[in-house]
Amino acid sequence: MSILPPHPQTIPDDRSRMEEVRFPSSSDGSSRAALVYSPASAGADPLPLVLAPHPITWTAAQEYQGGWDGMQKWGYHRGWRGLADQYGVIIALPHGHHRREDNCSLGAPEQIADMIHLIDALAGAGYRVDARRVYVCGKSMGGQEALVLAGKFPDRLAACVAFNPIVNLAAWQEDLARSEVPEIREFETDQLVAREVGGLPTEVPELYAERSADSYVEGLSQTPTLIFWSDEDLIVPRQITHHSYRLHQLVKARSAAAPIAEYNHTRAHGLTALDDELRWQLHEWCDYELALQWLLCHQR
Repeated sequence: MSILPPHPQTIPDDRSRMEEVRFPSSSDGSSRAALVYSPASAGADPLPLVLAPHPITWTAAQEYQGGWDGMQKWGYHRGWRGLADQYGVIIALPHGHHRREDNCSLGAPEQIADMIHLIDALAGAGYRVDARRVYVCGKSMGGQEALVLAGKFPDRLAACVAFNPIVNLAAWQEDLARSEVPEIREFETDQLVAREVGGLPTEVPELYAERSADSYVEGLSQTPTLIFWSDEDLIVPRQITHHSYRLHQLVKARSAAAPIAEYNHTRAHGLTALDDELRWQLHEWCDYELALQWLLCHQR
């Protein structure tokens, strides 16, 4: 049984304009880059901006196009393709600022600082960004970085969406070490995380905490945030006790009026029996058009 894909199989035309924008890192001065998509024809008015960090081991290009090649067995997934032109927004996908492991930034302070700096760097590259309508959206590791960014800089962001995010990085590294998922075992993902962060959670807990969204509850209580998650997630388990649902509870405990919402997307229509392939799909298959529609309802 499959409930995916939610989108038609026909790939829509993409009239969005694309360029790679390079800018100096605000943390170490290194040259960084982002893929920037904008409407094919834009007027003089400033445009909304969506910052879109990618998942672990993916590239920015894969995030835009809808995933790695193996996902095509599940049917066409839109990703961010065509949405810049369709909705009149700028979508910026940073290549990521990792320390040791390619495409594995995992909320590094350098990555978070670069994403905030990118807002201003785009102005220097000729883009007119509406400062009242700057958003962030990502899934998995991208969701982790979206939440950390929103928690650290609530004064710069109008809203945040996170799909199936890593919230507590130490808990995730420990779960990876125990995982029986073949792909996780094959690529030794737990060791990859430890190398990127600089040690195991028991060795450098403070380095894991600075990359974890549950360290930024105060800022998240001020930022409109929508979290999609699944208690059947095969890649980021324990979403109730250590990740999305727990974060929602922490933010609400800080402020009952906090503009945060969560949705367990697995339980729609009573769907409860999931094989591993469908559980994997639920983690990977995220509707960015739905997220964009929600984000655009907000402004600072």
